Amino acid sequence: MHIYWLPFVVVMLFTIGIDFFIWREMKKSRALEGVVARIHAALAAAAQAVALAMMLWPQPADASRSATVGVLMLLLWGYFLLYVPKTVWAALYPLHKVVKSRTTPRRIAKGTALAAALAVLAAMAVGTLHTPRTYVVTPVDIVSPRLPQGFDGYRIVHISDWHLGTYNNDTTFVAACVNAINDLHPHLIVFTGDLVNTSASEIAPFGSCLRRLSAPDGVLAVLGNHDYDDYAPCTRAQWEAELRQLCATERELGWTLLRNSSLLLRRGGDSIGVVGTENYSNSRTPDYSRLDSAMRSAPQAPYTILLQHNPELWRAQVAGSADADLTLSGHTHAMQMMLTTSHRRLSPARLRYREWGGLYTQGDQQLYVNIGLGMVGVPMRIGATPEITLLTLRRGAAPTTPNHR
Repeated sequence: MHIYWLPFVVVMLFTIGIDFFIWREMKKSRALEGVVARIHAALAAAAQAVALAMMLWPQPADASRSATVGVLMLLLWGYFLLYVPKTVWAALYPLHKVVKSRTTPRRIAKGTALAAALAVLAAMAVGTLHTPRTYVVTPVDIVSPRLPQGFDGYRIVHISDWHLGTYNNDTTFVAACVNAINDLHPHLIVFTGDLVNTSASEIAPFGSCLRRLSAPDGVLAVLGNHDYDDYAPCTRAQWEAELRQLCATERELGWTLLRNSSLLLRRGGDSIGVVGTENYSNSRTPDYSRLDSAMRSAPQAPYTILLQHNPELWRAQVAGSADADLTLSGHTHAMQMMLTTSHRRLSPARLRYREWGGLYTQGDQQLYVNIGLGMVGVPMRIGATPEITLLTLRRGAAPTTPNHR
């Protein structure tokens, strides 16, 4: 795991402030002062020591780094589980001081703070124990006048971000997803990157499951940022060997891996092009995408699908520029936190990504962002149910407005 020291220091100072506030309030309470306050202080100090150790933990450059990342994810989960409810309580508890009445309303205010903290804790428990082990199939119609008649009704299952190392050797969820995908009887399956957290070795327990993915036009895949393992210290030779192993393993699954390359799909006398680019980055990690050369390599076709892990490429280089009718991406996970209402979906991911989940349209070009199947960082999904997208291509007039919610 890559260490970003500034946000780590900010978070650590913030949580220390939360602990100090709670300790001070305990000291004011006759019921909680003394032993209880000292126990809280000791536990808080232990939690901060674990957090510091977590960030200083040496990152191995061999195959054991997958296990190390798993341990770090578990510790990070515990840290969030401890401090998010405490933060909610600390934010609401002072409200009782602005209530003028000395009795019932103040008790209600204090009870509200505790109830809110417990509700957040319950949501996090569901997001840990239940939501990551379920999935939702999202049907989406992709309409374009450029689509050849022979591909009208063509079904594509789009999946992304499995992060297999998160599940250790438990194949239950992966097997359930494979069964669900095959039951949809797609013509094509596409995977838009991040099959692993750090190492190709994570795939081994799931190989027999993933080989069962079946579609007449096969499984097409591209690489995501975690597939390159740019987050762990290693030599160039180790990095290249790990990447070769990952690519070889994906091909052994029967998948076609597109690395800044393309192919043509045919149905009768009609055809569409599929271009796959390596991971795009505008941050600290390298940018491996070569969109121009990949598009130049594409056979002539009236309709082109672009596979790219990071949806930011669409806004940066595709929309209004490249000749790609439909771009399929993943990467965002909806930051593993989402609230769905009857009219729209809300996620903190929108603070980081302009396009973070669902269907987006600009002119006659479209982007679909799948919020992923797996988890990374904190092993928890709050409201952001793992997604299997069933795309049905339709020939017709393009929508004038995006149907993203």
